[in-house]
Amino acid sequence: MKTNTILIVSIFLLAFITISQTVSAQKILTAKSHSEIQTDRSTLELMNLIAYSFIRDNPLSAGEYGKGDWTAVKNSSNPQIMWWLYPTGVTLLAMQQLFDISQDPKLLEYVSSYANIAADQYAYLRWQTMKFGKPYNYGPLKNLCRLDMLDDYGAIGAAFLECKMRHNMKFSDNLNDLIGILDNQIVNVQYRLKDGSFWRPNSPDGPTIWGDDLFMGLPFLVRLAQYKKDPKLFDDAVLQIINYSNYLQDSDGVFFHAYFVDKKTHNGIKWGRVNGWITVAMAQVLTYLPLDHPKRDQVLKIYKKHIDGLIKLQSADGLWNQVLDHPELSWGTETTCSAQYTFSIARGINRGWLDASYIPVVKKSLHGLSDYSRITKNGELLKVCPSTSIGLNLDYYNSLVPEQEGHTAHHGDGLILLALTEMHVLLENVGKHTKR
Repeated sequence: MKTNTILIVSIFLLAFITISQTVSAQKILTAKSHSEIQTDRSTLELMNLIAYSFIRDNPLSAGEYGKGDWTAVKNSSNPQIMWWLYPTGVTLLAMQQLFDISQDPKLLEYVSSYANIAADQYAYLRWQTMKFGKPYNYGPLKNLCRLDMLDDYGAIGAAFLECKMRHNMKFSDNLNDLIGILDNQIVNVQYRLKDGSFWRPNSPDGPTIWGDDLFMGLPFLVRLAQYKKDPKLFDDAVLQIINYSNYLQDSDGVFFHAYFVDKKTHNGIKWGRVNGWITVAMAQVLTYLPLDHPKRDQVLKIYKKHIDGLIKLQSADGLWNQVLDHPELSWGTETTCSAQYTFSIARGINRGWLDASYIPVVKKSLHGLSDYSRITKNGELLKVCPSTSIGLNLDYYNSLVPEQEGHTAHHGDGLILLALTEMHVLLENVGKHTKR
């Protein structure tokens, strides 16, 4: 009996040890897997991944500009450049921020090459129009040639001026001419209401003010103000922010997408990316606006109210929803608006407009953006909202199909780069930030 008892106890102890070892091993494995999932890729790794993937996938080459008769024009070829529209401008701006960190001349060479190729092709298209009454083929510059809205020139114009003023990019005669045309467009031709506000009288949604236009116009306008040494252009940028806040900013600080001029009412939807365009625009203006500008404090107040309103709507994973105040929508959180807020808050911390208490907000959003569900191992971006018009209900915004992996219109590349570069600066200097 005693022997049997000893045997039973021994078997029990052996089983207990075996189970304990198995459980411990499983805990180690689980902990390791959890650690691997939670480990963020570095900002530098992600910046390089996105920027150099973009450069690789969008090579540049000059066109052939045959002059003579119509046959010579038809036998010419368009340049190979990324399409001319605001996503390209955002990326060209962001590449220059990455250059500030990496000092890789390939980044500036890409921006400079794009600028000069586009300017040469635009000059050739203008020559065709003057000689034959129309160009043979607009190619990638169709939107530049129409110049009907701020989308058509503001962001790319800002990138060109940035490269000229901060990095001493050489302006060819054609590029000088192009900047002059864009200058005249925003100062003298751009549609404005009687109070000076940018608006879209020809929008398919009716005469409207789009919140998007603060970004489409102001980064170019404030750089133009510095380039021309014209303080009136700074005043114009400030006017736009103040007027738009009156038309579109709700009491919680967050902006509605658009304002219907005829109906004298907004569309009622707080779309994620429009709020992103607005807060990036304000951050850009504050970066360039003279410290002694009489209305700088007013702009800062609007900016801070906006940021504080956005922070209250941040989701548990650190990102923000497609429609900010409707987390119940099946669309879920959206990548580009989350990147825009991350950039704008981090820029505020880095420049001293916001104190160190805001740092946890952007650390949390950076963690969410760094996940493979947002940036793939190949540098492609997921859960990116496509271009959109003005919606009248939640169903419209919820039904928009995200850009597909491998088939992107590049709405996200520049915005993610802006966020990553600004966060890289913040994390490098995080110990220097103090509460104010």
